Amino acid sequence: MATQTIQHFFHADSGTISYVVSDTHTREAIIIDPVADYDVTTNKVSFESAQKILDYLDANQLHVTAIMETHVHADHLSGSFHLSKVLGAPIHISEKVKEVYSSWKDELALSEMYHFEHLLLDQEHLDFGDSHLEVIDTPGHTPSDVTYKIGDALFVGDSLFHHGTGRADFPGGSAEKMFESLQKLYQLEDSTEVYLCHNYPDDEEHLIHKTTIGEEKHENSFLTDHTSKADFVEKRESRDHQLAQPKLISPALRYNLTAENPTNERLNRH
Repeated sequence: MATQTIQHFFHADSGTISYVVSDTHTREAIIIDPVADYDVTTNKVSFESAQKILDYLDANQLHVTAIMETHVHADHLSGSFHLSKVLGAPIHISEKVKEVYSSWKDELALSEMYHFEHLLLDQEHLDFGDSHLEVIDTPGHTPSDVTYKIGDALFVGDSLFHHGTGRADFPGGSAEKMFESLQKLYQLEDSTEVYLCHNYPDDEEHLIHKTTIGEEKHENSFLTDHTSKADFVEKRESRDHQLAQPKLISPALRYNLTAENPTNERLNRH
């Protein structure tokens, strides 16, 4: 039976958690949701956070076969383009990235969408070493949200938070679809581990990077196993009306959809 080692990396500025999941036997690995660093005063993109992942890979002699995005991020710049270039590994993202691009193309005057190497479909499967990954379509936060199931572990992106959920008010987002998506996850065993994409601790010592399906079904403030769809939608939409837009939404979406940084320099074009 295949086993995996899961290592998390925390990006404090955005509250983002990235992962390297490696097959214990073969040392083949995937990277999930890596982050680039962005200086808002200079518009400079740098890769100190991505370098921490590269150092970990080197120290553990891991070979990366794929870089996985759970969705198109609007609150931080992705480290996928840089890591893809350094490692020669393809970027995988939902095929619904095309919907997100269409939603923002005119408003942000976007250039051509980046040529992602692999566009994922619901229930698609991917192997790395002896390990097996299943793609679960979980739209709601954005149309492009997917969850990755590896063994008894889920990597949920912004669909599910620790005792909460992601917002659902971006273009193409939907509280109704989020409810339906989370129902798929709540049907899994209570012991299923959920690896989170975001947490906002006062310091890294208090970071919570994982939970379980059972805990969320009982403790989630938006959706327990007794919450009706109507109640969830009302509460999620009410909360979303109170939220400000992410402060990096424009540079993040521009970069994450086109690989064009705020100084209009393209990275790793194909």
